[in-house]
Amino acid sequence: MSSRFGAVARLVLIDLAGSVLWFPYWWYTTGLIAILQATKNALIYRSRSFGIKIWIRNFFVPMYGQYDWTGRLVSVFMRFVVLIGRCIFMGFEALIYVAGIALWIAAPPLFLFLAVMSFIQGAFVDQVRGVIR
Repeated sequence: MSSRFGAVARLVLIDLAGSVLWFPYWWYTTGLIAILQATKNALIYRSRSFGIKIWIRNFFVPMYGQYDWTGRLVSVFMRFVVLIGRCIFMGFEALIYVAGIALWIAAPPLFLFLAVMSFIQGAFVDQVRGVIR
């Protein structure tokens, strides 16, 4: 009976310790690579959904088949405005993804710091309450 308990305890302790020690390595290698790949795929998808390449490819093609000078000028101006707007929105979205990656990188040290500060504060409050009683 005690050999089973020892085996289970050893398995739990080794598994738990291994998980705790493996976590930072995974977070900053495999996990970060997965996040970067997902971000790249999401930005490629958004670029395709905005159709930026198509707008650039058809930049000087007249809209509605109007080949006179005013039709061409209006077409180029409108495509320029739309293309600038889409690029601005794409830039904002890329900034949001970069902020998410920065949060991914900063999260474990920040949470560790907050946990330690909470523990220290809790210990200090318990000491103060002991003095007041």
